[in-house]
Amino acid sequence: KLNERQKRILRNLPKTLQDVHEYIRKAPIVCVERTMGENDVFTPSCRLFLSTQRREMVRLAYMVSQALPEYAGPRQPLLQLLHLPEWQEKDRQILVFPELGVTYVLGTDYYGEDKKGFLRMAMWEAKQREMLGLHAGAKIVRAMDRKEKKIKRYSMVIFGLTATGKTTHTCHDHGLDIPGEGIEIVQDDVVFLRNDGSALGPERGFYLKTEGVDPRILPTIYKAVTEPEALFENVLVDYRGNVSFGDQTLTGNGRGIMQRSDFGELCSDSMNLPPLSELDGMIMLFVTRRYTVVPPVSKLNAEQAAAAFMLGESIETSGSDPSRAGESVRVVGMNPFIVGDPAEEGNRIYEFARRHGDKLQFYLLNTGGVGEVAERTPDGERIIHQKYEDIGIQESAAIIRGIVRGEIEWQGEPYFGTLVPKYVPGIDISKYDLTRFYTKEQAEQYAKELIEERIRWLSSFKGLNPAIVQAVGL
Repeated sequence: KLNERQKRILRNLPKTLQDVHEYIRKAPIVCVERTMGENDVFTPSCRLFLSTQRREMVRLAYMVSQALPEYAGPRQPLLQLLHLPEWQEKDRQILVFPELGVTYVLGTDYYGEDKKGFLRMAMWEAKQREMLGLHAGAKIVRAMDRKEKKIKRYSMVIFGLTATGKTTHTCHDHGLDIPGEGIEIVQDDVVFLRNDGSALGPERGFYLKTEGVDPRILPTIYKAVTEPEALFENVLVDYRGNVSFGDQTLTGNGRGIMQRSDFGELCSDSMNLPPLSELDGMIMLFVTRRYTVVPPVSKLNAEQAAAAFMLGESIETSGSDPSRAGESVRVVGMNPFIVGDPAEEGNRIYEFARRHGDKLQFYLLNTGGVGEVAERTPDGERIIHQKYEDIGIQESAAIIRGIVRGEIEWQGEPYFGTLVPKYVPGIDISKYDLTRFYTKEQAEQYAKELIEERIRWLSSFKGLNPAIVQAVGL
């Protein structure tokens, strides 16, 4: 459904394009060309045309050059993006023509529009080639299986909306300290999933939200983002050159680009995940950020995993829409850049899950908290009436460590039909027990409302496999 502004943009589209094409006959333009990915299957050529009418905007071209690799292999298809930062701000718009491989970015100087502009077009092209573009980080995890007493090797795909912990946990070592254990960081934002379980990575530079980058909590990321090659956007730097990652004076959406290579021995030799035939399995984590009755982690079956993909539940953050930070949001695939029918993507995930059966594990990971009671005042202020229990980075890391080592004891969850932890080594899972925060009636009401919301959302997608809709709730 189009809002009034979108309808106006469509009505004016022919004139807008005519004006843009006339303008670039005179505007100073720089061109940067890079190749997305390093493989022999799918390596789009990405060509950025950037106006430097405002000379400082040349930084955008440099950021693109640092994010995508130079690769001498196949360079098809061609993806082209025209960026005019100085275009009338009141007429700011992003125009995408996926079938042509062309995007226009008008009236904004945000690098994220260049990054996602190319990735959006590439995800569309990948879908035409029987692949599925996922808004997800990717890594290899080696862990000691407690039952079989041997090291197992998994690929891990971590879905998540902007600023919910996707990059954090993609680049985290999870405290895996037994000899032979470890991680290999592959990608932090997008991969192209193939039918054999392999996934192609597009980028050499990782784009992170700098808020909360603390060497005590995120030493791996802190080391990479303080290397000389790191780039910053919207981050406060004082007159002595000191970088203040946590200072939000400029904006809450501070960003940085760090290089894969700056992760040292934790960086995978390849930008791609191997096929499932070369691994002990694949783990898919759907990262959400909720604060009421959603458990810290839930183990899912194939239908529930496809439902989690379609629900894409989280909250808005300053990294996506600062004006709506804190509001509940649902985005299919946790991917705001899908072009085409969302139900098709959910059905493909479900087919993939069923095809590979026991080789896959699925989890819904909550990086928010449990136990909140809150409301919004008429002016939109969010008032929390009851303190909730945070699910911090260390707790989530312990959960992931428990998953890959096979150490978690699971039990049935009373409301959503999933499995939840009875015991997780390294954390007191009982502190997230709903009885600490709610009466039985309150918990049931919160769960009932959430299930009803989920059913309404899933039922709105025509053509979605009914098994996915039926997977929500008991």
